[in-house]
Amino acid sequence: MTQSTRPPRLPLPRLAPARLLGPLMLALLVAVPSASAARPRWVTVQSLHHAREFHTATLLGNGQVLVAGGYGFSGFMSSAELFDPRSKHWRAAQALKVARIGATATLLSSGNVLVAGGANLSNRYLNDAELFSPASASWVSAAPLVAARDNQTATLLRDGRVLVCGGLSRLSRAVRSAEVYNPATNSWTPAPSMKITREHHTATLLRDGRVLVVGGEDQVAGNFPFRNSVEIYNPTTNSWSGAASMHSARANHTATLLRDGRVLVSGGGERQSGFTSSAEIYSPSKNRWTRVAHMRTARGFDTATLLLNGRVLVTGGFGNFDALASSEIYDPKSNRWISTAGLRTRRAHQTATLLFNGDVLVTGGALYSGVVLSSAELYLPSGH
Repeated sequence: MTQSTRPPRLPLPRLAPARLLGPLMLALLVAVPSASAARPRWVTVQSLHHAREFHTATLLGNGQVLVAGGYGFSGFMSSAELFDPRSKHWRAAQALKVARIGATATLLSSGNVLVAGGANLSNRYLNDAELFSPASASWVSAAPLVAARDNQTATLLRDGRVLVCGGLSRLSRAVRSAEVYNPATNSWTPAPSMKITREHHTATLLRDGRVLVVGGEDQVAGNFPFRNSVEIYNPTTNSWSGAASMHSARANHTATLLRDGRVLVSGGGERQSGFTSSAEIYSPSKNRWTRVAHMRTARGFDTATLLLNGRVLVTGGFGNFDALASSEIYDPKSNRWISTAGLRTRRAHQTATLLFNGDVLVTGGALYSGVVLSSAELYLPSGH
């Protein structure tokens, strides 16, 4: 937690009568708020029951957060737990039917959570899917994916269906394939393939209902060529179209839909090749990328969260030398990155979830050494 500084002293009238000093001092104390009270900070909350990375975290309709799967000290995990923001405690939930890392978790219109794909030691890449019901606090099997995949993206469409695209296949190669889940029929339907293969990409639902897919990589002969290509899925026509390419190729980055409908993309990279601090913004109306201010710290495998005030909180991730504790905020109005309070525990591969009250819950993750974390913390934007 950052140290607070005293508010500046306001000058008093030199010849103020003694009888006025008491009321005047009281008025000053009321008029000048405490600097520390308004300063953003991180607070530690109860740790997860199980240390984990590469897990999922989903905000439920009741305000609780469901954390499921991932990788921990015992290997691939099926355990799940629920965070109650009122008590700030975790309780065990029913375990997934299949242990997995690199899965996607999507809150459906019904309030259920669809967990799909991923990987584990026994089956390598998975086509299994499951549904969590908050009402019964239990998992049921869902229809399997058409294609097994890991490190894919899943995007809730306006009509309630879910678009899944890309990821790694059973041959340890990135794929172009895409498919759509229909909760009403509990079925997957193949969609047209993307124009190129990609994993570790991002997929962002635009205001007009289309899906912007950005960057990624493909594992070829041990190399990790990053993509600067971009494409857009149109659910109405069930088709893909090319979009303007980014200025910088990147994977393991973040993409955040801003309040004005543009998309902020920042950071990315690999531990082998290093990480970047560059950032750029996509305008759907102009189909154009614009370079914006660099982050203060190069990072990838981090998290980016749109705050209630329209700013974007970027936190943690891997830097070029170790996992990071630093956090920073992007202000779209001023095109500036602003330092904010740092995490209490440095971490990458964590999750970050915006709660209904505007706080951000960060869970788990790992250090550069591979140590997996169970700690959790809350970012309080107003310092309350």
